[in-house]
Amino acid sequence: MDERKLEIIVHMTDENLFARLTASLEKVNVPKNFAVEVQAVTGDKKFFAYETVRQASDAKFKIYIDERATVTNENFLRELLKIFSDGRIGLVGTSGAIELSTHGISLNSFKRTDKNFSGEVDVVDGFFIATQHDLPWRTDFADNFFGAQAHCVEFKRAGYKVFVPRQNRPWISVDGDISIDESARQKFLDEYSADLFPLVSVIIPTFNRPKYFREALDSALNQTYRNIEVFVSDNSTDDATENLIRTYADARIKYVRHRDFNASDNWNFARSYDNPKAEFVNWLMDDDKFYPTKLEKMVEIMRRRPDVSLVTSVRHVIDADGNVTDTMPGTLDRNIFQPGEIAGRNLLLTCQNDIGEPTTPLIRKNCLRDGDLCRTADERGFYPLIDVSTWLQVLSRGNLIWLAEPLSAFRFHEQQASNWERVGSVFSICWAHFLEIEWRNKFFLRTESDFRAALLKSIAGTTVRLLKAQELNYRDENIIELENVLSALAAALTNGYKLKLPPAKFFTSDKNNVFG
Repeated sequence: MDERKLEIIVHMTDENLFARLTASLEKVNVPKNFAVEVQAVTGDKKFFAYETVRQASDAKFKIYIDERATVTNENFLRELLKIFSDGRIGLVGTSGAIELSTHGISLNSFKRTDKNFSGEVDVVDGFFIATQHDLPWRTDFADNFFGAQAHCVEFKRAGYKVFVPRQNRPWISVDGDISIDESARQKFLDEYSADLFPLVSVIIPTFNRPKYFREALDSALNQTYRNIEVFVSDNSTDDATENLIRTYADARIKYVRHRDFNASDNWNFARSYDNPKAEFVNWLMDDDKFYPTKLEKMVEIMRRRPDVSLVTSVRHVIDADGNVTDTMPGTLDRNIFQPGEIAGRNLLLTCQNDIGEPTTPLIRKNCLRDGDLCRTADERGFYPLIDVSTWLQVLSRGNLIWLAEPLSAFRFHEQQASNWERVGSVFSICWAHFLEIEWRNKFFLRTESDFRAALLKSIAGTTVRLLKAQELNYRDENIIELENVLSALAAALTNGYKLKLPPAKFFTSDKNNVFG
């Protein structure tokens, strides 16, 4: 390998463009004691041509320049060699994505280099690529754009830095439009998503409904965002779901069967799953569905906004057959940002979970309490409204973004637990306990005015629940507990807002799925 040689390689398809580039190269200052050779390569497959030259060349430094480029800095070789004095830098480009967006296109990425940037990047744009270490080109990439990005990731896999320097004078300028080949984009994302993007854990607890479960699982596996794992906790009483799982040859699925688990056991086992490599977590109830771009769009928001702990969206309501029957919480005309404190306060003042069921939001995992769901350690019994408890916990550590586009579907059908007759009494008990906890914490509810408003809303909802039970001539342990809760809520209005609720019992049904 000749350490004093720089080889400039151009894939030539247009003689006029090549002549313009070589004319600009003739003005470049060659560093002392170095030799420079310009070589044109032809052929339909650009990276096959690059690889052929790479294998034959004895130059340590190889520079691949797009024929549409013009060199605008005659001293760029000297600047390049200074950068390559650091042997850890394997590849240098003139522009690129500091953090590649989840769609995989560097030119359209949110975090891009500018004239003042100097440092490591995820990928460079590919109009100019210089290397000081030899790695093979991916000759199977026909698309110029993604083949260059793939080369960058291969260097990072090999332990080298991909670098864009500050250019007081730009090294090159480039003319012409850039075309993006969709099949090449998909191939690039298939190959390199795990290298570039954070891992998302999708968690599915399931019980005895393989038809809906298949739809839910497929909706996760078919996400445009590739770097996911799907953890399935199954306590079905028959083998239908396990037999279904065996038909999938997807390494992203992690399946565990518990024949002897009840509903609470299965849920708590699922929520105990904690992959330390995962940065985000999204629950998926076994009768709900993700829409294809849900995770791609939500992860991109999270990466742009490190202050955001929860991204949710409008969601569709679908019936047993998958038909859209409604949109919750209603149509939005724009995305909404809310500070976590305000979003949590709104939950408590309305006693209504507009943020969504467990399927809807994406959670930043380090905002969970010790990696677990729930606001406090003693809330593991808050099984019926574990989603609200989780949103309150996560919103105490970050902010909320609400996307106006429906990105998931919540299925409403006769079998789901939240649709059981009289189960609403348990939900009202949960909301009351949330008020007690948050009034004690003084984070979401800081003033007596706010607490009074939330208290009155809870009293009103609790009263409606009890009136409904009266109409049905129904009274069980939950109703008795709810009556005691109502007494405590009412007493707080006259005793200086000192709310002390009876210990929660939550005599929930022995059904096996509370959310659906």
